[in-house]
Amino acid sequence: MMKAPPDAIRAALRDVHSTLGAAPGVQAIALSWGGLPMDSEDDSLFWLASEPKPASQNDMKWSLSYVVEPDYLNVMQIPLRRGRFFSPGDNEHAPAVAVVDDVFARTYLPNVDPIGQRLYLANFDSQQVEIVGVVGHVKQWGLDTDDTQQLRAQIYTPYMQLPDKPMALSPFGTDVVVRTTGPPAPVFESLQRASNQMSSQQVIFGPQTMEEIISASLAARRFSLILLGFFAALALVLSSVGIFGVISYLVGQQTQEIGIRIALGARGWDVLQLVLSHSAKMAALGVLVGLVGSLALTRLMAKMVYGVSPSDPLTFFAVAAILTLVALAASYVPARRAMRVDPIVALRYE
Repeated sequence: MMKAPPDAIRAALRDVHSTLGAAPGVQAIALSWGGLPMDSEDDSLFWLASEPKPASQNDMKWSLSYVVEPDYLNVMQIPLRRGRFFSPGDNEHAPAVAVVDDVFARTYLPNVDPIGQRLYLANFDSQQVEIVGVVGHVKQWGLDTDDTQQLRAQIYTPYMQLPDKPMALSPFGTDVVVRTTGPPAPVFESLQRASNQMSSQQVIFGPQTMEEIISASLAARRFSLILLGFFAALALVLSSVGIFGVISYLVGQQTQEIGIRIALGARGWDVLQLVLSHSAKMAALGVLVGLVGSLALTRLMAKMVYGVSPSDPLTFFAVAAILTLVALAASYVPARRAMRVDPIVALRYE
């Protein structure tokens, strides 16, 4: 879009919405400007109408800012906690409104009902808006790091109520969020065709699914965990080799004793049970020591895992069971070899 008067831009944006919304495979669509979860962020300076205007911007409050259309909540599947979200009637001719998330409500309006409260948006020509709804918090900074960030409160304002100055800039960076009825790739192609039919100067680029955005936000963490998993697997292999070597050595040291047991009537199963029980005791002791040590060290990994507690009991049980089975498996070959000991050869063994 070329630079045009604000009213012409609003009309063009409405045309874009209706045209792209009619494309095949589109279930819901909303235009967005500014922040987009886990992809881009926009900040907003504000002050509450119930408080005096701050002397400078340094004294103002901060919030993440999302300028969206009414169907944004439906597209992104964000829950509405209280009040209402935007409607088509929240346009440039209607009183300015805003919706905040529950983090904003707890942080800046902890002891009052957020619905009906007013605030001034410094970034939007000090526009006064009335809060009409509260929605659930969106993890702007990523699934695993959002809770650690200081700036988490979120404000949503209607796209059509953007003041004229920022409205003149919005067409150069408008996002289109779409919920599809099927695979996203064919829908993106239909959106491109619809856009090209509207204007050759209008370009849609950079398609991403939310799965791709989330995956990209976890890329660094995923690499660290893959690397950690590789070294853990290598450690498991080395420990298995070590257990195999230790048990083989111990069986070799007990060759004469095993031979005497066989000569006195011990069966192969008895020898197998003897060796494996000894290995199981050592494995249990090693796992116990390892569990105690890991409980102390998991705090160092607390920031590297998501969706599971560092001291998750199921994970600890599964790892202990795997290590015990590995130890028994590594002991099986020496135990089988002990079963075939010739008593005569064993009695001569030194």
